[in-house]
Amino acid sequence: MSFIGRLCDMIGTQPALSAEERGAVVMSFEDTVAVMYAGWSASSAVAARRIFADGGARLLDGSYVQSPEHAALVHGIAGHALDYDDVQLTSVTHPSIVLVAALMAMCDARPNLAPRMIDAYAVGLGANIALGEVLGFEHYDRGWHATSTIGPLSAAAALAYLLELEGPAVRSALALAAAQAGGFQRNFGTEAKHVQAGQAAAAGLRSVLMAEAGIAGCPDIFGERGFFDLYGGASVAADPDKVEIAPNALSVSRKLFPCCYLTHRMIGAALAARRTLGAEMPEKARIVLRVPYGGMRPLHVTDPQNGAEAKFCATYCTAVALAQGTVGLQDFEDSAVFRPDIRNLMARIEVIEDALEGDMPVGVDHGTVRLQISAGGQTLAEAEAVFYPGAPQAPATPEAFDAKVSDCLSIWHQQTGQRLTLADFRRHLHEKICADAAHCP
Repeated sequence: MSFIGRLCDMIGTQPALSAEERGAVVMSFEDTVAVMYAGWSASSAVAARRIFADGGARLLDGSYVQSPEHAALVHGIAGHALDYDDVQLTSVTHPSIVLVAALMAMCDARPNLAPRMIDAYAVGLGANIALGEVLGFEHYDRGWHATSTIGPLSAAAALAYLLELEGPAVRSALALAAAQAGGFQRNFGTEAKHVQAGQAAAAGLRSVLMAEAGIAGCPDIFGERGFFDLYGGASVAADPDKVEIAPNALSVSRKLFPCCYLTHRMIGAALAARRTLGAEMPEKARIVLRVPYGGMRPLHVTDPQNGAEAKFCATYCTAVALAQGTVGLQDFEDSAVFRPDIRNLMARIEVIEDALEGDMPVGVDHGTVRLQISAGGQTLAEAEAVFYPGAPQAPATPEAFDAKVSDCLSIWHQQTGQRLTLADFRRHLHEKICADAAHCP
């Protein structure tokens, strides 16, 4: 069966999720909504709320915007503003910010759909992974922001399941979403990146509502001269007709540091090297950071002038980890970027990206990040990171995850004056997304 046929079959079938998988989806909602709270006062999110204020769609803080589409946009912007939302390595995307923002907006407008929300997320994630496997890393490597190219289609898939669309309407929803797929890595380090994630959520919602209303689109957007031919580069990474299309709720990686995900193995290696060093770094120490092919593509910032740019600077993130043994939200405030000790350390870090050997890798979870610190002809510390901290192969501990969510909620309290405990946060959220208490861990 064709890719579009099998994708529509998945959208029309309730996923058979285990208790562990349902728990993972709930965790994705917790993680994503927590970072929405933390990013609520980001200037991009504030501006979006102001532009679309005064309507019938309710936001996290109790205010209103004009429509569910605008609610998805605003929540998507807020949740991506800090670059703290989860990732999926096969597709090189931030899947949950798009899916959660779109699903919550639709279910707030139509509360009767809430019992289908967890399954709908799993369907959307399955579409996300399959699209990413076909396009491969070359799609990302060419400069596309995969979250905002793949995201509209995965959101459309999730929402089509949520609304129980059938037949031609599902295909039209995907076609309408594909027509709105776009976004560039050139915007990384600017507020436009936040907007690209929000636009993906809004586009998915808009597409499904138009399809539900009877607007028709191409019945096979993946056919000749379609989505894969246009976005896949010279050739796609996998045969669309052979790629498995199925939910995989356990494939999502939690971000433990609020910066571009490709810096996380660098940070992990730096933290390990710092523990090995066990003392202050010699002033003339040489620091060499070796990263796999493709590991520097989105990290185009070398001299960050604000916190947003610093999130995409390999030497800044590595230097912070080496200097203080932690990397947190406060390190990406604008004032933190110009600390003399961090700038001095940045200047001593040499980044070497491996050359491509063999076939183009799929995703970004290949190779190993290595860091070496030497002085006076002697190696003082060496460390490497194979897995991303918080990835399925190196999952976040419950304590680390709770600490992240609590930190996000504390930022919300500092910025808005509204206090929200971890227990209350979970209780309120679970009431929204769970069909019954047994569906939430």
